[in-house]
Amino acid sequence: MVKCEDIISELQDSNKVFCQDYKDELPKHIKGQNPKVCVLTCSDSRVVPEFIFNKDIGEIFVVRVAGNVVLGPCIVSTLEYAVSHLNVELLIILGHTNCGAVNATEESDDDAIELFCEIKKGFTCDKNPIVGNIKYQMNHLPGRSKIISDAICSGKLCLKGAMYNLENGKVDFI
Repeated sequence: MVKCEDIISELQDSNKVFCQDYKDELPKHIKGQNPKVCVLTCSDSRVVPEFIFNKDIGEIFVVRVAGNVVLGPCIVSTLEYAVSHLNVELLIILGHTNCGAVNATEESDDDAIELFCEIKKGFTCDKNPIVGNIKYQMNHLPGRSKIISDAICSGKLCLKGAMYNLENGKVDFI
């Protein structure tokens, strides 16, 4: 049986180290954030955009959802917030190799799971289902948001897809 208290204690100890290591950096961000980049990525714990792109606190606005899909009003609205209020200039849809959500979708026949249905739509976009999912999300995001579509059309926003390779850490832009 899992002992939550032990896990919480470990997290609190790690947080103390974080607070000490970043005590001079944290006050700089109290008044707000001004990232130039928004990354929609998978919830996978191995995919950490701030580490992957070697960026500090406040430099990347990160949105996470299993399979890096633009599914539902909450995800779309969060991306719109990044574009319209934070004025990000680059929106990256970042997939990754060995994606559990894509693998589960490939193995499942359950069309009742909305996430799987959304990921499956991308399987015809590329021979690699992970790349296909990224391409599908990129192609359909502007149609799901007038704010994002207008920002792209006016040249205020660039939308790019990318694949993070768990094996070597490299990011390949699509």
